[in-house]
Amino acid sequence: MTGPLPVEVLIQASLKGVARAQQEYEALSGEWLWRAPEYYSSTCIAQEILKLPHAKYLTMENGTKSAITEAGSRGRGRLHSSIRGRFDMLLWWADGTPRAPIEVKRHVLNFKTIEKDALRIEKVLNRGNNENTIRFGAIVFYTSARPGKKTTAKEKVENAFTRIEGDAKNLLGDSCNIRLHPSPVETAEDSAWASAVLLIKPL
Repeated sequence: MTGPLPVEVLIQASLKGVARAQQEYEALSGEWLWRAPEYYSSTCIAQEILKLPHAKYLTMENGTKSAITEAGSRGRGRLHSSIRGRFDMLLWWADGTPRAPIEVKRHVLNFKTIEKDALRIEKVLNRGNNENTIRFGAIVFYTSARPGKKTTAKEKVENAFTRIEGDAKNLLGDSCNIRLHPSPVETAEDSAWASAVLLIKPL
């Protein structure tokens, strides 16, 4: 009997999906991925995840409230105001219960861009205690940059990743484990791009 899809494998598939989206969209349009609609990246990421042997179910644009209901953590209490809208993707356990929400962003240079997504994931993770089947959340995002006056484009991307991880830990570190998993930074002429997965787990 196969076990659950390892988180590390999911991260690598997500980064591969973004790289594929960048390559395909550039070939299609001559533009980099930051100009593409977010669903383009989401589709490529979902396709890479579903290639994995342990992947069973993945839904797109899944309602947040229905996700926590299916996860057994809806309860009777009033929901936090951040628990609304839809998750870009929802990964499910083989038994048909939600395992992890995944958000996708196309161009992130600071934490403010993904702060609402991170807060929503944090609130969902910390509902229902041990009854909650949702065990982690992820924000997959793409970043590109041109050089500054004193920094290269590659340095700007790397610096952005450092700030984003630090700001996420400052905001959520008391209730969640936070770790950023970046891809290698790719360069072309004077510009650079990379992707990253911000992994959020309950303490």
